[in-house]
Amino acid sequence: MFGLTGYDILGWILFGGAGMLACAWGKMKELWQPWVLGLALMFFPYVIPSGLLMWGVGLGLTTAVFFAKN
Repeated sequence: MFGLTGYDILGWILFGGAGMLACAWGKMKELWQPWVLGLALMFFPYVIPSGLLMWGVGLGLTTAVFFAKN
């Protein structure tokens, strides 16, 4: 159905959860970089068609959250 695999759904769940945590942390600490990266993590799976590309971008954005500073 729609060409989805279990890995795609797992990526949506993991990166969406990481995005929600990054948004909450950025808002709590009043830092805009983690907040923006969190939004990107939550919404990028909807626009990337390839599962492998989604995992690559997701891991890159998740890594960027850890290095985001004010």
